[in-house]
Amino acid sequence: MSPTLHIENLSKKFGTHWVLKSVNLNVYPSEKVAILGSNGSGKSTLLRIMAGFLYFNKGKLEWNDETNSKIIDNPNFAYSSPYLDLFEHLTVTEHFEFHFKQKSCIEAFSMDDLISLGKFENYGNKQIRQLSSGVRQRFKNTLAILTNSDVLFLDEPCSNLDEENIQHFQYLANQYTKNKMVIVASNNPVEYDFLCTKEFRIENCELKLLRNKQLWA
Repeated sequence: MSPTLHIENLSKKFGTHWVLKSVNLNVYPSEKVAILGSNGSGKSTLLRIMAGFLYFNKGKLEWNDETNSKIIDNPNFAYSSPYLDLFEHLTVTEHFEFHFKQKSCIEAFSMDDLISLGKFENYGNKQIRQLSSGVRQRFKNTLAILTNSDVLFLDEPCSNLDEENIQHFQYLANQYTKNKMVIVASNNPVEYDFLCTKEFRIENCELKLLRNKQLWA
């Protein structure tokens, strides 16, 4: 079971500019949550803070285990973002091999399975640097979704994807994230509306609940 995230009065600034102020958020095991906001609103910053990539200036952020009592340093997570670096000199097949030596796969997939699931039949021997921006993003999403993790962070996962690849992303996310906590930073409904049951929006540095589909179930 995935952990629980508690955020209380969290604030973050860069220099003298406050990006987030007094953010409060609870995310429970296996929940699917969207963090919405316009470009520059701070949604990606909040996601990076949750993952431990950035520190915050004020407030509290805690990850608790499945009993909701023991505080853990960081959850077992996977992360996909247009800004995430890949190993440019590796081929798609080599990158799959390298990644799943460091982290376990969600199932005992063979390399052929991974290539097929990600639709990389024509790209296995191509180096990452030879891939288009859309194929790179599909690769990042595939790596993150198929990683055996308790928490999945998706930062604008459909950036540079065409309609066919958006549908493929939605299929993978629906199929392989059922028991994970998923937190999506987005301003595009195709990235979250099919999956997330709670939607929050950052406005004027504050996080506000927009929609809770669970209340309507």
